[in-house]
Amino acid sequence: MASIPQYKASDYQVNRPRYKESLVEFITSYHKANLSADTKLCVDVGTGTGIFARRLTSYFDKVIGTDISESMLETARQSTTGNQIEFINAPSEDLSFLKDHSVDVLTAATGAHYFDSPKFVAEAQRVLKPSGTLAIFGYNGLPHFVDYPQCDQIARHYFLDNSKLGAFWSSGYNVVVNMYRCYHQLLQENQWSDVRRYIFPAAIKDEPSTEFPPICSKEPVVMHYNVTWQMLENFWQTSSGVVHYAKLHPDQESLAKTMVREMMQAVGATDMNELLDVQWEEVLLMGHPSTC
Repeated sequence: MASIPQYKASDYQVNRPRYKESLVEFITSYHKANLSADTKLCVDVGTGTGIFARRLTSYFDKVIGTDISESMLETARQSTTGNQIEFINAPSEDLSFLKDHSVDVLTAATGAHYFDSPKFVAEAQRVLKPSGTLAIFGYNGLPHFVDYPQCDQIARHYFLDNSKLGAFWSSGYNVVVNMYRCYHQLLQENQWSDVRRYIFPAAIKDEPSTEFPPICSKEPVVMHYNVTWQMLENFWQTSSGVVHYAKLHPDQESLAKTMVREMMQAVGATDMNELLDVQWEEVLLMGHPSTC
């Protein structure tokens, strides 16, 4: 499994974006289009602090959230009421506590890029019911500023250039930068059915792919997260590349702070609490397991 940064769970819980209220409905509508589909058990792998798992409880009889970070799981348990969700320490590629073909829906919220993708897809094939659904989705932290488009290139430079954060991302970061095209390929190669990959916004580098064509959404499906400059800085402070960079450069200013300051200078902004209209690069990939 890919190396995962050691986030401070409390900061992660507070400063990460929240997913759209309609996202679970979007996934379950796709799932229920199969008339034999059930909603008894949903498993949210790489659940972190349980942000998305808690959204699932209104749609499924039981929800299980898994993660390999016990500190994340402890925060998840402390933030969750009731007994409908169970949190289990387990890698996403080894869900051996689950029986074959026992899961209705398997989700991964902004985590699948950390997984060993072939092993994870094989495990999803094993645990999902024939009528089940895999839904993996996420965002890569790259913004498109509606009112300040000149900031887009500043963000890409800091995020992707090896002289900045490019060399400090976890090994799977390019998977989500590339909008899960490798997962799209895996599902097709393994004969999954009704594979759909939604991306937003349409102006994403190298998209739409001609080899693995996505559905270009006219509006966000995964998240709609308007931020202030301060919120943007706080969010980027929890990004794996910034976390890794800070560990190796403890005496330097956080690159999240540097990046936001450079953007504000570029557009003449002075108010850290100014509300920004931001479109985030996001992807949602869904499919049903092969019945072969």
